[in-house]
Amino acid sequence: MRPRGPQSRPDRPYADRHAFFYDLEMSGFREDLSFYRRHLPTAPCRVLELGCGSGRLGAVLAAAGHEVTGIDLSPAMLRLALARLQEGGYRVRCLCMDMTRLALRARFDAVLVPYHTLNLLAGPGQLAACLASIREHLVPDGRLLAQIHLSDPALTAPGAGKQFQFRTFGLPDGTRIIKEVLRGWDRDTRVLTLKETFRVRPPNGSMADWHYEYRLLGHDRVGWESALAEAGFRIEAAYGDYGLTPGGAPDSTLLLVDARPA
Repeated sequence: MRPRGPQSRPDRPYADRHAFFYDLEMSGFREDLSFYRRHLPTAPCRVLELGCGSGRLGAVLAAAGHEVTGIDLSPAMLRLALARLQEGGYRVRCLCMDMTRLALRARFDAVLVPYHTLNLLAGPGQLAACLASIREHLVPDGRLLAQIHLSDPALTAPGAGKQFQFRTFGLPDGTRIIKEVLRGWDRDTRVLTLKETFRVRPPNGSMADWHYEYRLLGHDRVGWESALAEAGFRIEAAYGDYGLTPGGAPDSTLLLVDARPA
């Protein structure tokens, strides 16, 4: 898939530009598909995707015959998702909605929360509210499939400093985009702080820097298992890598969970 949205127009609002950067990075991501394919029913079923972003996963699920509803809190993300889905001929229902306050009449065979979306619920009570709402929207034997980011011991250990990473993207018009990520750790709240800077460098014209900040839940694996149990979920399977190795390496920051209402 090609990224959609503004190419090198720094006059777009921050939300539109953020959606473009997200799609640029995620549109070609495929590593998580094996997890969803393994744990979704082979027969077409009703799927609710929380944090559907720009439609990457929804398109794959609809192509497999599933009846997909995707929600996201960002209208800019949903505009990209609808453009992608309509162009591909995929039938996916897209709604602008807060995943901590789901208000859908239907119940679903599976609720998917991909790519660390649950970590975004760092506010008081947000995770519990979301998990309770997911339970209400699942059929009795339905399943929750989620990708979760685990706190990195190299960042949370006493005396550890901040972490810095960068990545470079190229656009067809010759524009380079450098993504810089600075991670920090708030020991008092156990929240991961994430600062992203996208430096847009076109071959001609003015340069621009775009900054975004996030607060992410920094639970370790035990913390996430406890949160799911308190919300009434039973973990059926858990993996620590995209190869679906049970448990995974001790230092893995990835957790893929298949859970059902207990």
